[in-house]
Amino acid sequence: FVWYDCAMPPATKSGRRFFAGASLLAATLLAALAVRGSAPAYVPEVPEYRAKGPRDAKVVIAEFSDFQCPACRVAVEPLQSIQKLFPGKVRVVFVHFPWDFHPWAKPAAIAAECAGPRNLFWPYHDKLYETQGDWAAQEKIDDVQKRFLMMAEGLGIGEEGFAACLNDPELPKLVDAEFAGARQNWVNSTPTFFINGKRFVGAVQLRTAGLNRIEDLLK
Repeated sequence: FVWYDCAMPPATKSGRRFFAGASLLAATLLAALAVRGSAPAYVPEVPEYRAKGPRDAKVVIAEFSDFQCPACRVAVEPLQSIQKLFPGKVRVVFVHFPWDFHPWAKPAAIAAECAGPRNLFWPYHDKLYETQGDWAAQEKIDDVQKRFLMMAEGLGIGEEGFAACLNDPELPKLVDAEFAGARQNWVNSTPTFFINGKRFVGAVQLRTAGLNRIEDLLK
């Protein structure tokens, strides 16, 4: 909409104040929308081990997820189905977004990072979601990390090196930085997916409107 300068001003003083305030608010909102609308598509950079699919894929799905989030676990299956439905045409990148109210979400993200350089991020990712009901129910970090070590051992990762990695002081900084970057780009819930820059929230949107967008992009 447009505010016209030639519009008749309100007759009363209070009316003019209201009109001026409303005009200022509208101008502020329009400016904010213009800035947001002109921003480039948000495609975060992640380590290569947290990406699946060709680098030159026409469709890129950025997934913002929390390993302790039940809704994120539900979204695993439809995301995998999309990759199978369009083999070689979709690239998925995973971004850590652990909520503070999920006490073991950040330790789980760190554990997944420890599996990453061994090219086992995605198998470990799947194990974390498959066993979420077990490790997420623990009360002590020591018990949580024991389960993370067991998962690593099941994937052939040596316990000693993995245990040291779980306490690497640099990994919490990496996870925190990704969380902060996502918040700056209006990520407010999990799971959130950006498909070539367009936002979809939750498994239902992913398998409906999100799938429609992918089909349109690939036409």
